[in-house]
Amino acid sequence: MKDKIVVTITDVNGSRNYLLSQVLKRIFIYVVAVLLLIFVLGGLYMGYLQDETNVLRETKEELISSSKNLNIEYENIKQKLSTKEEELMAIEDKISFLEEQIGLNDDSNITTIDDRLEQIKLTVEQQNIIFSMIPNGKVIEDGGITAAFGWRTHPVLGHKHLHQGIDLRAPIGTPVYAPADGVVQVAGFNVVGGYGYLVVLEHNFGFKTRFAHLSRKDVVKEGQFVKKGELIGYSGNTGISTGPHLHYEIRFVQRPLDPINFINWSRKNYEEIFEKEKRVTWQSLVKAVANLTLKQP
Repeated sequence: MKDKIVVTITDVNGSRNYLLSQVLKRIFIYVVAVLLLIFVLGGLYMGYLQDETNVLRETKEELISSSKNLNIEYENIKQKLSTKEEELMAIEDKISFLEEQIGLNDDSNITTIDDRLEQIKLTVEQQNIIFSMIPNGKVIEDGGITAAFGWRTHPVLGHKHLHQGIDLRAPIGTPVYAPADGVVQVAGFNVVGGYGYLVVLEHNFGFKTRFAHLSRKDVVKEGQFVKKGELIGYSGNTGISTGPHLHYEIRFVQRPLDPINFINWSRKNYEEIFEKEKRVTWQSLVKAVANLTLKQP
């Protein structure tokens, strides 16, 4: 019992003795057990928290990646919308331009593009008339340009002059076709202008076409009506000429026009000529065609 403290507890039931070292030992054991339990539970909980942290970190990375992808997709959609808006504005401008050229009235009841396009579709008949009555398309097959429209030095006479048409490469005997419906105004040999054998077609709305240096073959006669695409002659080398070719002119109320604009004109680029050829009063011309179609039963 040396170096040990004895604690005696006395009550009605008697006395009990306790060694303090035993109490401390039990307390120590309990404390150690509790600490071990706390350590184990804490370790388990820390592991759980670590797993949760890893899951949250992965979720965060996925969200960041998704956010970046969404931002990229948003920017792509934004760019596409911007492009579509520009295309829509361009379509609006074209529709407005066509409406102006074909003389459609400003109807406040027609607001959607579909309705406006539907109204323009009604003018297809007008286009049919225009492309049959006004010169357009090729007059010979595969004829490259050897001399363009405009000022030049005359290849034979040597002086500066306005070349009022274009020269097309054409071997003698190449078929020449009418670029629009019309009547033959001239079919014969021209001396004064150096055109050689010449055919002049008079078309509707003030247009005329000239075909010079033709072969001496009577294909059409003055006063004869011809349809677009009908044979009117053969290329040659008559008149003042440096070699076989076809000289082709287009005039509007006696104003010379560049034929290349009309050769390249088709339904696919219907409105382009309105911008390229300013010497023709297109707006009043198309209105006249519109009135013509409205009068038809």
